[in-house]
Amino acid sequence: KPCSWTMPSPRAANNEPSSSTDIERPALSISTSAGGPSPAPCACAPCSAPRCQSAPLPLVIVVIIALNYIPYVLWTLERRRHLALTITLVVIFHALLGLVVCAWAYTCGTDPGVPPSQWQRRMAALAKARPGSSELKVCRRSGLYKPPRSHFCSVTRRLTLNMDHYCPWVANTVGHYNRKFFLLFLLYTCLLLAYVLLSIAPQLPDLFDWALDGDGRWVGGVAYAVVLGVMLAVDVLLLLLLGPFMCLHWKMAMRNQTTIDGDKLPQYDIGLSANLEQILGRRRLHWFCPCYCDGPVGDGVHWPTKTGGAALVPLGGSGTPLRTSAAASPRQASAGGCAPAAASSASASSGSSTSIPSPLARA
Repeated sequence: KPCSWTMPSPRAANNEPSSSTDIERPALSISTSAGGPSPAPCACAPCSAPRCQSAPLPLVIVVIIALNYIPYVLWTLERRRHLALTITLVVIFHALLGLVVCAWAYTCGTDPGVPPSQWQRRMAALAKARPGSSELKVCRRSGLYKPPRSHFCSVTRRLTLNMDHYCPWVANTVGHYNRKFFLLFLLYTCLLLAYVLLSIAPQLPDLFDWALDGDGRWVGGVAYAVVLGVMLAVDVLLLLLLGPFMCLHWKMAMRNQTTIDGDKLPQYDIGLSANLEQILGRRRLHWFCPCYCDGPVGDGVHWPTKTGGAALVPLGGSGTPLRTSAAASPRQASAGGCAPAAASSASASSGSSTSIPSPLARA
């Protein structure tokens, strides 16, 4: 059913009875037929000095792709043996390679997401209205109000929505809006490596003999065999390393966990299908497509829990009091590099005329 996500009044945020004035108060709301906040449009990740420093690492992936492409495609086509079968294998190789490159490019270039400025202004207004509220948390590193499951990335110096980790191989932080592409990048890379090893294994005796003869247009002799041997060794090593790594990340995605939080937030595990929708999107036909499509379910700020509702205060006007992560686990609310907004407003709660500064102004 269509649902309008709105910010409750200060009384509702503190589970107090709301008056008719609170209910009728006009406010901006975000409506969607999916029953929750809409994801932001796909945006490019901003360039920064730390990202540029790790930029050479993605070039290693280009070298690995070239190391597989030369023996598997160019040499097998040059041999002209079982041409129909060879062309079929090469076409499948290019299809998998295209999926890998597309998922990798989206992981590198997609902005993982930061708390929107509109939401920051709503939280600043709520903090001024209720200076003693312990539900609002402020990130000590960025000075911004901190949504549930967000963390400060020390490399990109940004408060990232649903941050998983910073990956130097893609020179980007893996977060709410690009985690899908990171998972698909791992999946398709493992499939490509397994496909290359399985399909080239029956050809190895003839391929090594052809390489040592050096009858082709390439540099013959030992150089052929060395390149082929290095390709096989690299592919086996990568498959042994990336296979368990891929299984770990897909397992966490199915349980709605991240590398940083682990299993400390079980309230966000709302079922296999719903968990995957928050990463891969609502339409299952788009789950394994390495493109943004409709984006993940939700905006990375509000998260449904097992008990119903969403974590923290929604974006606009009146509504039913919602469960917060602070209420679910006080210990978790005080952890993760953040502090309650009430800590920064002690003077206001003690009767001082000093008001709470907006985190946007401090940023």
